[in-house]
Amino acid sequence: MNLELHNDQIKNILQSYKKKREREIIHYHTTIKNDPELMERRRVVARNHYHNNKDKKQEYYQKNKEHIRLQRLAKYYKDDLQKLKKKYPMDYEVMVDLEIVQSSSDSQQ
Repeated sequence: MNLELHNDQIKNILQSYKKKREREIIHYHTTIKNDPELMERRRVVARNHYHNNKDKKQEYYQKNKEHIRLQRLAKYYKDDLQKLKKKYPMDYEVMVDLEIVQSSSDSQQ
């Protein structure tokens, strides 16, 4: 089995793929997206997924509560890490260990 392709064959494959994707995008935006019947079906699927996986989402947040809190804290103080270091020294050290923020000695180099 020979898998070598010439440049013109590769170009043809890429062009046909690009045309196919453009047709799919146009078809979605003109017919599928605004069809009320399909819209309602998508909403039902999304609603069912939400209700079936509510516990998983809550479990994920409970499991990663501390990490999420540290990420939010780092984002809030992203412009002033010195203030973060002074205000929350223990949390800052944990953030550096988890590589959520870079230590001030690393960023100065």
